[in-house]
Amino acid sequence: MESFELTREQMMAERRMNAKKFLSDYFKDKDIDSAEAENIPLINIENLPSRYKEQIDLLHDPRLSSTLIAVVPEKIWTKSKQPSESNAENDLVLFRADYLESKDDAAWMSHELAHCLRFKDAPEQYKADSQTPAFDDVKSEYLYPNNKVEEYAFRRQFEFLKQEGLSREQIIEKLKVDYQEQTDFNFFDKLLDQLY
Repeated sequence: MESFELTREQMMAERRMNAKKFLSDYFKDKDIDSAEAENIPLINIENLPSRYKEQIDLLHDPRLSSTLIAVVPEKIWTKSKQPSESNAENDLVLFRADYLESKDDAAWMSHELAHCLRFKDAPEQYKADSQTPAFDDVKSEYLYPNNKVEEYAFRRQFEFLKQEGLSREQIIEKLKVDYQEQTDFNFFDKLLDQLY
């Protein structure tokens, strides 16, 4: 048993090294000082605040135990209004620090973790699915969010919110914080039609 623990410990140490390298490169491309990127805290999923337990439990997948959460300070957050993003290929989720410390009432954690699971399910298909429309009748200039990868992530997010008792209209209101384009809401409506 000790050798398994050591192996897991070694695996997580390697994961942390890879995550730190990714963050350094990612923020370097955005003209952020590499020292700031290197100081971004990484949290193991089991060490997240207890308020995230229900979202993790909904996904119910032990493969998430290797997923790391990067807690990015607000001053270097570069992804506009959205409070989170995943780097599924590296089993990494980035959260803006102030949002991670809040209630996450839009369930972005389940969304980002779903990306990681989708990649684990079919790594060779993930990139192609991100370029494949989820709904042919939702026309948009861009393939975001109307693609098969986002369809899966938003579905899991909406399932959690529905389980929490939110109505379809309440979910739409939460999305209006980060989305404004009608084509985005055409996509969301298609997904919500399937759940409500």
